[in-house]
Amino acid sequence: MAVGVVDGATTVAAWPLAVCDVLAQRGFDADRALAEAGLDRARLVGNAGGRVPTEAMARLWEASVRLSGDPALGLAVGQKAQPMHLRVVGLLLQMVPDLATLLEYTEHFQRLISTSVVVARVHRPEAIGLHIRPLAGVPVHPCALDAFVAAHVHHLRRRGAQDWIHGVSLPRRASGGDPQRWRDALGCPVRFDGDEACIWHERGRLHQPLPLGDPELCRLHYHLAEQALEDLDREPPLIQTLRGLLRAAAPHSPTLAELAGAVTLSERTLRRRLAELGSGYRQLLEQQRSEWAAELVADSHEPLSEVAARLGFTDPSNFGKAFKRWHGISPDRYRRRIRGDQ
Repeated sequence: MAVGVVDGATTVAAWPLAVCDVLAQRGFDADRALAEAGLDRARLVGNAGGRVPTEAMARLWEASVRLSGDPALGLAVGQKAQPMHLRVVGLLLQMVPDLATLLEYTEHFQRLISTSVVVARVHRPEAIGLHIRPLAGVPVHPCALDAFVAAHVHHLRRRGAQDWIHGVSLPRRASGGDPQRWRDALGCPVRFDGDEACIWHERGRLHQPLPLGDPELCRLHYHLAEQALEDLDREPPLIQTLRGLLRAAAPHSPTLAELAGAVTLSERTLRRRLAELGSGYRQLLEQQRSEWAAELVADSHEPLSEVAARLGFTDPSNFGKAFKRWHGISPDRYRRRIRGDQ
């Protein structure tokens, strides 16, 4: 299934789980929507801090709206989303001391949530806005923007800043639904059919302290977020996309031809691009296999012989050798240490 994202636009893997939570709460089959998007719940749960291709996320939104019949589903997802759905960024934003810092960090660390949009602060005399612009050629579903806006507004409400939002602009029609739903959910004026998505905040509130701010924890999570951003930037976008596809496909291992088709390249071109990036098909498979091995050994209660079989090893001793090569320790000792058994 082609994803068409050679530029490598990705979204944090925990975010699809927020969509699934809302579907399940409403009695719909979230796994059916995931299957239509080409995503697997077990892989998302097992690697919630990983990445998924943005086009897969767009397919999930499309399937979820069709399944639920609700064009405003993104509002519910944003309202229900928890900090851990945004991983380290969500935790960091819980600790910031004021609105100015929250806006600064939201802009700076947006790529950890999704690389499909650019977020920038914009200014009016009476307000400061967060402008959200999808990258050219990247499929960003309208519900994704709704969810981003609703999550931001709901976070401020949880922090006791209910009336700090000046207004919201959305580049979508409230088609199939009552526009008042957006206004009620966001608790502020909403303008539709514009050229931009923007959340406007009262300028006079910028340096007003936010309840529950914690400078020490804020510094700690800021450093963690900076490290995560450095790690993201070190990995070329094409490699990020291919790794996301491999995670989503596990335990199946797509062929090079299947991966090439998924990113709309020829097999020969993909092989050349990987070589230029100092990587290759077998290297990517090996990396994915080592990650999955660590997850299964740490998180499952299966005997190690069954873990080896799931990873394609017919001989458990060969699995043990491979695991030690990957992680510098035997799988048995790794499991004991992870579980505190030493």
